[in-house]
Amino acid sequence: MIFVTFHLVGLFCGWVGSVRISGKENIPSGGGVLYLSNHISALDVFIIPWVIYSEYPRAMLRQISKEELLRVPFIGWWLTKLRAFPIKRGKGDIGAIRTVENFIRADQVIIYPEGTRSQDGKLGPGNRMVGKFIRSARPAVIPVAIKGTNRVVPVGKIIPRRGADIEVTFGPPLRLDEELEIENVRESSVRIIEKVMKEIASLLGESAGAAEAPAKMAPAKVEDAKG
Repeated sequence: MIFVTFHLVGLFCGWVGSVRISGKENIPSGGGVLYLSNHISALDVFIIPWVIYSEYPRAMLRQISKEELLRVPFIGWWLTKLRAFPIKRGKGDIGAIRTVENFIRADQVIIYPEGTRSQDGKLGPGNRMVGKFIRSARPAVIPVAIKGTNRVVPVGKIIPRRGADIEVTFGPPLRLDEELEIENVRESSVRIIEKVMKEIASLLGESAGAAEAPAKMAPAKVEDAKG
């Protein structure tokens, strides 16, 4: 399924317009990698994995997705086959959190730290829980910026539009030594996600104003992944 998806997404991108990729040299080959990207379209969950697989076809890549998205007919089934795993919003679940952290330690994982798609295309604040994942799992953190997918499949739409240019930029691994040394877990997690969001904003060419807003905290339940 991953092989088929890789080629279908490539064909789709050629039909839509063009995809420009920067920073391929920043895509690691092994596990213990966390990609953190802005989120502007449902298309993001296919484009970013496609770029990573184009460099490392055998990568053990996983992706956190909202539980509601995985319930969408066909799309949910397809994403599950691509090793997406669902996240439930609500009361925190220690077992679920450990599952996510174990995936991050062993594999390559994609998370959209804003927690939802941007309605206006601008970067919002990140979720402090993501900072906590980083503090616990200590992965290589790769910031990612994606542009143009919201012009292909805007929020609330399902029919793709042609003629848009998509850009995906991978930044170098973040140095988080100072933030990780902070003893207070809450403060450390906030500082980590703030730095992540500032770097994503920089890759997008946006001001860091939204990234400097107080980081959100939404406890989550994560179901066991398939595949």
